[in-house]
Parts: sequence; C-alpha cells; structure tokens
Amino acid sequence: MSGKLTVITGPMYSGKTTELLSFIEIYRLGKKKTAVFKPKIDTRYHTVKVVSHSGNGVEALAIENPKEILEHVDRETKGVFIDEVQFFEKDLFHVVRELLDRSIDVFCAGLDLTHKQNPFETTALLLSLADTVIKKKAVCHRCGEYNATLTLKISGGEEEIDVGGREKYISVCRKCYNFLKKSV
Repeated sequence: MSGKLTVITGPMYSGKTTELLSFIEIYRLGKKKTAVFKPKIDTRYHTVKVVSHSGNGVEALAIENPKEILEHVDRETKGVFIDEVQFFEKDLFHVVRELLDRSIDVFCAGLDLTHKQNPFETTALLLSLADTVIKKKAVCHRCGEYNATLTLKISGGEEEIDVGGREKYISVCRKCYNFLKKSV
C-alpha cells in the first residue's frame, strides 16, 4: 500500500497552516508517529514551530534541503507534514514521492501563486502528484467578501520569494487585485 498526498493551497490568510495543524492533531490523537517540517527561511512566528497566523502551533524541524526530511523519518512514521512548501527547492517533489512509496501519508501546505500570479514551481509539482487538493479561500482585505484567491504584495519590492506577513501582504479577490494594481 502506498501513502497518500494531500496538498493544502490558496492565498495568504486562508487557513492553510490551520488545516495542516488539524491533520497533525488527527494523526497524533490516533497515536500515529508524525514528523513535522518547515523551511528554515520562515522565521515569522517561530524558528522551530509551525505556527498559524492565529498563534496555534506545533514543534517542527526547520530544514533547508528537502532531502533532510528523509533523515528524520523511519518505519514507524505514518504521517509527514510540511508547511510553506513554496519556499523549498523543487526536489521536494522527489522526496515526497519517495515517502509515498514507503507508505507514508504526506500533507503539504503552501501558496500556489506568487503576488504576481505566477505559480510557485514546487507547489505546482506537488499538486500534480496529489491524491487530494484542498483549495482554500480567504476574506478579501479590500471588499470583505469570502472570495480572496490571490495574494497582493503591499510593500517591500517586487521579489517573488520574500518572507513576510501582514506588513507586506494582503489577500484579495481577483476584482480587487486588478483594481489595486491599476491604482498603484
């Protein structure tokens, strides 16, 4: 039997990490061994925890190279959870595929699009491998409707890889994204 891949994606502030934390809790309540990972580059809320914007979190291993994941799983590991996958190199795809072949369930959370509406390559590769995709929405920062599918960068330059929170990014619907981009 092979493992299953679930990818949780969407814009910032859509609850991706909260959903990931819920799956971690389910596995732990079921007394299944888990391993939780985050990119070392993401130090917004904590250096060794996966933390949601609301402050909930669990201990995690902060790694630079996706291959490090393989050093921290063993035969008893039933679930691997990876947050902010867009910050990892694309070889995360091969690591996840190896975990699935070892009958380990993998749950990944991350942005699907940059603030310029370009796909994050690593997330796109994982989506192609996924058994289940959970596409989240957020409340639009401008109009207040629960239809935001895009992230808009409001400060800090045009780099597409730029770790930040509410000081740099908002979530918006497409209509508001286009309006705000025209008014800049």
